[in-house]
Amino acid sequence: MSATQTFELKDLSWLLRYADHCRIAVDPVDPIQSVRLHFTKPAWRVLCRSERDDFLPILENRSLSFRDLRAYCQALVDFGWVKAPAKTLLNFVIRESYQFYDREPCVPTEQAKFVFMRLAEQAEAITTKELALVRHWQTHLHMQLKPQMKWSRLVARAKLWRQRERVRLEQANEQTWHFYSRAMPWRGYEIVPLDTPLALFDEAVAMGTCLYTLRYLCCRYSQASRFFSLRKDGKRVATFELTLGYPLVGFKGWDLRYGRWKLQDSRLSFNRLASKELTNDVVAFASMYNIWSKRPARQPEYNRFATPGNDRWFIVEPVRSARRYL
Repeated sequence: MSATQTFELKDLSWLLRYADHCRIAVDPVDPIQSVRLHFTKPAWRVLCRSERDDFLPILENRSLSFRDLRAYCQALVDFGWVKAPAKTLLNFVIRESYQFYDREPCVPTEQAKFVFMRLAEQAEAITTKELALVRHWQTHLHMQLKPQMKWSRLVARAKLWRQRERVRLEQANEQTWHFYSRAMPWRGYEIVPLDTPLALFDEAVAMGTCLYTLRYLCCRYSQASRFFSLRKDGKRVATFELTLGYPLVGFKGWDLRYGRWKLQDSRLSFNRLASKELTNDVVAFASMYNIWSKRPARQPEYNRFATPGNDRWFIVEPVRSARRYL
């Protein structure tokens, strides 16, 4: 029996259902052949060699479609894959493609993503925890992964870096960031400001994210960010980021002068997106935090002639009317 005949005997009913769900025109006489025409021959062979479960992160994501499945199979061919990797790898890569909570995801099409997945396939049992560990370390050091590397070696180096970085942060460090609120209850949760690099590091380790690499956003003079930990019964539930945006046309009062704090991102563990209800609770907190930031009693102590500190980004200076809409 030829290879082509073997592929035709494979159960692809799930592909037909997905094509119908995405409103792909299918010939009722020969539906498999009509769907096959949407793929190149090498991409079709990769699809037939793989299992349905390998594509579940695409099939179950409402923001992705048949076009993304086709692009993913073609990318596998372009980078020398003969079979799709495990769904754990694809799921991890798709989750980290969400730049913010309200942005659309995408399937991996860059070489760096496939090199990462190729290295992770060396592990006997792929776990999301190890994937997050190596990705956090690689992102922090801006390291370029190469195909000849060993996954076990990368995991060992990432663990060693995490231990050393924590020891360094536990030493005397006076760097803190000003928040306009303290730890407080909020709609059944507890919101804890992450006001030190060590707090950001612990949150990143516990939640399996690259949060620690974003600490520079807390020190910017404009469009600064503040990170919070959302907890319930002492357990970490989510991490969210508030950012100070520029004044826009339509703002009123102090917002027109200094900008408005708004929700930038909200994530559960391992970059999972929060539910709509949880996101609404955080958005409501962002609105309240914006009000607190305009109250004089909550402003940081600031000396105009002192060396610029961590909170110099909030400089209360009069501006001309012509600059208010910039």
